Amino acid sequence: MKTLLSLACLLAVSHVLPAQSSEKTSFTYAEIKSGYGRTIFGSGLKERVDAGNFSASGGGLTSLAAYHKFAKLNHFNAGMRFKGLGAGPATGNGGEEMFFNFWSVGFSARYFPLAAEAREGWFAQADYNFVSQFTQKYRNTAALQFDHQFAIGSGVALGLGYQWWFRPGLGLVGSVEYDWSRRQGEVTGLGDKTFRNGHAAFQIGIIF
Repeated sequence: MKTLLSLACLLAVSHVLPAQSSEKTSFTYAEIKSGYGRTIFGSGLKERVDAGNFSASGGGLTSLAAYHKFAKLNHFNAGMRFKGLGAGPATGNGGEEMFFNFWSVGFSARYFPLAAEAREGWFAQADYNFVSQFTQKYRNTAALQFDHQFAIGSGVALGLGYQWWFRPGLGLVGSVEYDWSRRQGEVTGLGDKTFRNGHAAFQIGIIF
């Protein structure tokens, strides 16, 4: 009888231990997402947009990222992320058009509050973009006015999302985010100027 009890205890322990130690695993995965981003203008841009009564600006947002789960850091993934927005033209009074595009590279972290393994489920995300380039293009064909300006700076982004693996090595991810950046650039006729703008976006993609 004691032998049977001992075997039962060993079997129970052998099933419990992997479940407890599974949180101590480490792994790496990548993701590709695409969606839509809506530009939110701040100082340095909003003045011109308001003066010309320009329409909304937004377009396709694509991002590439890689994340790692460290064995001793439960609930968290950390990695790097690249994203870029290719916006369609915003139209103002008199037929003027402006394009607002950007790309950024930065650190990204995810927190899975309900999953210590940090593998799937709901997550909160925070990014710090240490390189962020913004392109402003303005054209008034009738008046033969064309501007092409660049600004470089940094920014932060906060988001919420959900990821789900439907088989090993392949899954789905979706997220919404809000990004806010500050950039310094040179404006024709004005010199150096600070630009502040952000975007609200949603994306879906695959993880692998």
